[in-house]
Amino acid sequence: MIERISSALNFIDPNDREVWLTMGMAIKSELGEGGFDTWLDWSKTGASFNAKAAQDVWKSISPRGAVTIGSLFHQSRANGWIDNGKRPSQEQLAKLKALSVARAMEDELAIEHERAEAAQKAKAILSEATPVQSHPYLERKLVKPISTLKTINADRAKELLGYTPQSSSEPLEGQLLVVPVVRGGTLSTLELIDERGRKTALAGRGTRSGGYWATNKLEGGTILIGEGVATVLSAHQATGFFGVAALSADNLPKVTQTIRERFNDAELIILADLDKNGLPHPKALQASQFGRLAVPVFQDRRPEQTDFNDMHVACGLDAVKAAICNTPKVQKGVSLVRASDINPEPIKWLWNGWLAAGKLHIFAGAPGTGKTTISMAIAATLTTGGLFPDDSRAQQGDVVIWSGEDDPKDTLIPRLIAAGADRNRVHIIDGVIEHGSKRSFDPAIDMSRLKDVLPADVRLIIVDPIVSAISGDSHKNAEVRRGLQPLVDLAAKNDCAILGITHFSKGTGGRDPVERLTGSQAFGALARTVFVAAKHQNGEDESKRIFCKAKSNIASDKGGFEYSLTQIKLDEGIETSAIVWGERLEGSARDLLSQAEEFDGESPGDAKRFLQDLLSDSPMWARDVFKDADQAGYSKRTMQRTSKAIGVNAVKDGMKGGWKWELPPKVPPISPTYEDATKTMVSVAFGETPVDTTSVSISSPEDAEDATETCMTPSMLQVSKMPEDTRHQIVAPSRLRQEGMKDGRFNV
Repeated sequence: MIERISSALNFIDPNDREVWLTMGMAIKSELGEGGFDTWLDWSKTGASFNAKAAQDVWKSISPRGAVTIGSLFHQSRANGWIDNGKRPSQEQLAKLKALSVARAMEDELAIEHERAEAAQKAKAILSEATPVQSHPYLERKLVKPISTLKTINADRAKELLGYTPQSSSEPLEGQLLVVPVVRGGTLSTLELIDERGRKTALAGRGTRSGGYWATNKLEGGTILIGEGVATVLSAHQATGFFGVAALSADNLPKVTQTIRERFNDAELIILADLDKNGLPHPKALQASQFGRLAVPVFQDRRPEQTDFNDMHVACGLDAVKAAICNTPKVQKGVSLVRASDINPEPIKWLWNGWLAAGKLHIFAGAPGTGKTTISMAIAATLTTGGLFPDDSRAQQGDVVIWSGEDDPKDTLIPRLIAAGADRNRVHIIDGVIEHGSKRSFDPAIDMSRLKDVLPADVRLIIVDPIVSAISGDSHKNAEVRRGLQPLVDLAAKNDCAILGITHFSKGTGGRDPVERLTGSQAFGALARTVFVAAKHQNGEDESKRIFCKAKSNIASDKGGFEYSLTQIKLDEGIETSAIVWGERLEGSARDLLSQAEEFDGESPGDAKRFLQDLLSDSPMWARDVFKDADQAGYSKRTMQRTSKAIGVNAVKDGMKGGWKWELPPKVPPISPTYEDATKTMVSVAFGETPVDTTSVSISSPEDAEDATETCMTPSMLQVSKMPEDTRHQIVAPSRLRQEGMKDGRFNV
């Protein structure tokens, strides 16, 4: 289904936001969270792609919405897609790309026009607006008017705008509070607030992004940065510090960064709003990287009390001032330690060479490889002091597990039982207790709370998925490092291992396994060890899987183990999966995965189409084919197998020349095995009759390499007479399969 959806998406323009959003709904309704990579890959082809926006929109989409996958297929068929499993032709892709570029340019011009029009109308309103003497909204909020706020009648604002300003489809009425929004040093738009507190900005896309309102001209010193006008006014009046309002939670981190870049030495204090659970809003936490965080404090807080203006109304300005000014100051400076003052320590291994105490480990693989089942098996081994797959003994201890994907009752606990875990030593993170009620645990903000309840003998903490520890954009290096650092610190301070589970990104087969991790490369860079798992897809035994090390900064990064999943029936009709470990494996993760995955996680058809397209114009040197394939994410081994499947001819260019690959005059039907593709039997004898090897053809590029490696000479081959149409089916001596000998000839 994923391939079919990806094929259909080639015919849909991602630059139309409404279409873009609808396709996201359609994909999520069909694939759930597993469809994110498919939607993201398609979204990246849009001219205005923004990874953070895509991630936020995806989170907001319900998997049970009214839009289904049928909408996607209907749209793509209307644009010329034929549901035959084939990719669009180069001509079709060129037309679609040209259409996409044209729409993107139109959209960009439209946005520029909207922004210019919004700025022009903002100036017109501001020029007629008058200083605020009093306003019902400010009076209810107990804040005083300030010179940078103006007021204008709603009817006059409507005349100047040419439309009725509305909030949630309700028109603003009475005297409007006019809040000028500055973006890039110039007036960008206005926020309008009516007497009832309803708010809106002027029409125009992107006019508020990164823009803000300031209480007065900023000059450095101490600057307060909050979400709303009333919040900032309360804090400003309580402290006398400069105030800046970002006017939305999403805009807060961007505005804070802008102020920090403009005033590098200023003391920035972020005024946090509280979320529904009474905690600092995640966007305020994100913004606090540029300053210190101030949090409103209430006695017997009511759910509607969320910001410093609410604190002002309930507790007074003195309480607001104390909460802000008593916030611990950010300590600045650089600490140096002499190397002679640091005592060297050996790595403390929980599983020698694999799992280290005090370190972060990442475990990745495609869906269905059994990552969670393996993790439960490792956990079980630690809780019992059992044996790992290499027969080494585990250090017994406790394990803490957080899973945002699997239910403990029907998935995690049954798998732990099947693995023989000591469940008294397993602790499931069940939530966070606040104000007498329980909420879900959020790895992005709650890791600091976890350290206070960890068992004394904890050996391992499992986080699934590890991407949940990132509050920002999981595709940005800096935000991933910032999000993972609390985990790294937690592991070091508690001398336990962290195992974070994640997925492979779609379409990354054949690449370095560490580069295949979903999201930023910082996931693999920050982890000291990266494990990967994969299924065998080569037709031999698809029940077999491999588990290996893709990276290790603290031990060898090679080797692994075969394993398989088996189904076990527990009491009361519960059926679950368990790991059966197999043989030890040698080699790098890239080689092991390439052998197991056959076509590197892509469908065979993708690799075939790639090679056919590459050779469609003219023959190519084999080394150039491998180079282009590597850049496209296909391994050398994949290209060798694919070349056999589609009947590529390898032609030797002289005794000392290289091998050229070329397509046959007409690509034959694909045979699943080499033997099926070459049914004509030929006889090759070891004799003394010379053969002109400058014109010898080999039946597969892989045979060509084998022939080269055996250093054949003309005297080594004698070719039996054969029909002209079978001249490309001579095989190399190293590929001979002796089935019997007759008249001095080996039949193969």
